[in-house]
Amino acid sequence: MLTTGIAWSQEAAEATQPQPLFDYPQAPDTCSTLESRCNYIITHFWDNYNFSRPISDEAAFEVTFRDYVDFFRYAHRNVVKASIRDFVNKCQANASNLTRVADVAERSLYGKDAEYWSDEVYVEFAKSLAASKQLPGERRKHLADQLQRMNANQVGGVMDFVYTDINGASHRLSELAAKSFILLFVDDGSDSSIARVRLGTDVSLNALLDAGEACLVCVSLCKYTSQWAASAAGFNSNWTVVCSEQLAGTIDLRAIPSCYVLDGERKIMTKQLSIEALKSSVNPR
Repeated sequence: MLTTGIAWSQEAAEATQPQPLFDYPQAPDTCSTLESRCNYIITHFWDNYNFSRPISDEAAFEVTFRDYVDFFRYAHRNVVKASIRDFVNKCQANASNLTRVADVAERSLYGKDAEYWSDEVYVEFAKSLAASKQLPGERRKHLADQLQRMNANQVGGVMDFVYTDINGASHRLSELAAKSFILLFVDDGSDSSIARVRLGTDVSLNALLDAGEACLVCVSLCKYTSQWAASAAGFNSNWTVVCSEQLAGTIDLRAIPSCYVLDGERKIMTKQLSIEALKSSVNPR
């Protein structure tokens, strides 16, 4: 009876999960590669969806949208961009849907819970949506601000900014010299406190820092105060601990805490790294 109860509970839970809006297109046998099959699927994904009708089931729409963009991983980039532009163009058949579509796109591709972070993909959505006069002005500005931050913090770009150290002195990141930089962006929340402790006690990371192989710059996104300086003085001694209130509005951050990794010339190698991902990178199995 217990086993039956568990099976019933699993079936009931699955039944309550949002289901896709429709059956997805099947690529013909002439599409012989994974890329060609995904190209076909995303090109024809929304063929039978009525964009002129209001989105009545937002949960189902989001499930369907997330499945749609998941095929992007294996499709050709030009086909992906064309599909995005066509999708946003079709969405304009019902102006009331555009804000919802923008919300879903942000959650799926940009937000902290996104399963698929891709600057290139989200930029294409954001550009297409921001260009639509049917989207409310405040939302177009929101997208434009995101685009500005993303364009200013592209992988391969050089990063530099002004910060204040715990003594109240102003400096630029470019004044520091290191083989590589780990930028840890934090706030005064409990998640950041836990992240600092976890990184501060990581043996492999400390070995890199002590050997001069890397420089960890812990950046609090806040205004300099004596209270902040007093608390920051207790951070790890092999960290460079700073604050920068202005940086909060200009850097592309999807979650806090979060990490950027730069090379010795301060070129962005990786961004939006979680604490888990950073720890895994310095503790290879």
